[in-house]
Amino acid sequence: MKLTFMKLAFLFVIFSALVIHDINARPLHTIRLTRRDRTSGSMDSMGYAKHLRDAALNKYKNSKEIMEKSSSKIFNNHATFKQSNNKAYSKKKQSTIDIKDIQFDDAYFAAIQIGNQNFNMLMDTGSSNIFVPNTNCTTAACQNHNSFDTKKSKTFKEEGNPWNITFGTGAASGVTGIDNVKIGDFTAEKQIFGLADNLSDEFVNLESDGICGLAFDSLNTMDNHAPTLISTLIKQKKINPLFSFHLSRVSNFNDQGTLTIGGVDNSKFKGKITFNRVINTPISPTVNTLAFWLINVDDASVNKKSLAFKGRNAIIDTGTSTIILPDNDAAEIHSQIPGATLDTKSGMFIIPCNTTSTVAFKFGGVDFEINPKDLITAPIDGSNCVSSIVPGFNFDGKNVTWLVGTPFLKNVYSVFRVENPSVGFAHNK
Repeated sequence: MKLTFMKLAFLFVIFSALVIHDINARPLHTIRLTRRDRTSGSMDSMGYAKHLRDAALNKYKNSKEIMEKSSSKIFNNHATFKQSNNKAYSKKKQSTIDIKDIQFDDAYFAAIQIGNQNFNMLMDTGSSNIFVPNTNCTTAACQNHNSFDTKKSKTFKEEGNPWNITFGTGAASGVTGIDNVKIGDFTAEKQIFGLADNLSDEFVNLESDGICGLAFDSLNTMDNHAPTLISTLIKQKKINPLFSFHLSRVSNFNDQGTLTIGGVDNSKFKGKITFNRVINTPISPTVNTLAFWLINVDDASVNKKSLAFKGRNAIIDTGTSTIILPDNDAAEIHSQIPGATLDTKSGMFIIPCNTTSTVAFKFGGVDFEINPKDLITAPIDGSNCVSSIVPGFNFDGKNVTWLVGTPFLKNVYSVFRVENPSVGFAHNK
């Protein structure tokens, strides 16, 4: 069955495969994340689902290759932020903004300012670079996006270090600049960011102006691991060392997604936040550092039946719109979902569109359930749908690492703590 998708049909094909090369509670202010539509052309459901999977796999494959080529000394001596877990966070260093999401909950946007110029940015915990189009860019993709005008910013400084971004179906390149970046109530002074002088045609239908990476500095390939926006804000003592998300669903019209910089939005979750220590990412025998938001997984279950998974870990990624597991783990989960089958041609699992099965992931001893409607990526016909849990991830070469994206994260309130690095989950209200 053919589906006519809206403008961003290829958004995650482009975005998820990104890598940069060749570069040496309402009292809080809430950042709203915004949903956009996918409206360019048509693609069959299976093809679309495969694109999402393959783009995400490319993203991590390319990131790993770049990191493997970098100096282990750089990676293993990155700055960390530590403070007592008992120290209260200052409410003056917290700001919550609304976020918007793409149709079908593909990705989430926040509004920021660079040099007092406005941009919509994809907020991605699976990468660390920040870039926007430059007014010098003359390609078609730059013409329908907000671009940065160096002449309009009195605080801009041209750094001029070249960078190049390669995507699964596109590319971008340019130079680095330095300027003040405002998000919510806070301004990161002298933030290094990328100015794109070239964007390939695949960007024409990408409705965000740029990408803001929220992983660790070691993944930032601009200027040899320049500080991320979050790191800059923390180092300048503007915010408490954490940020958190409530990701809304397009199907819940009255719900509003939020991003809280420097704290949590207490209006969005109930009960306690369960924290899980971030572990080093094993990039290579010589590179083993904090890079992704990687945490241990206790287990998974289907309809409350434990699958007895042991020794698994998960990368928590707001910029990935699927859940990608090692082949055997994906097969084990689907073996417990009535009516699930493997499409051998595509390597994707098919499940009944009206499934009532509940998959849960256990972190920190707590089960967090995935709503059955979030197990569906796209319909194939009137009764069969492509599952949002897909096989094919083997990042560590040992088949124990999972890539956990928005189908899970919509079901929890997620907190990313930079001091004593950890990821926390709480149940949504």
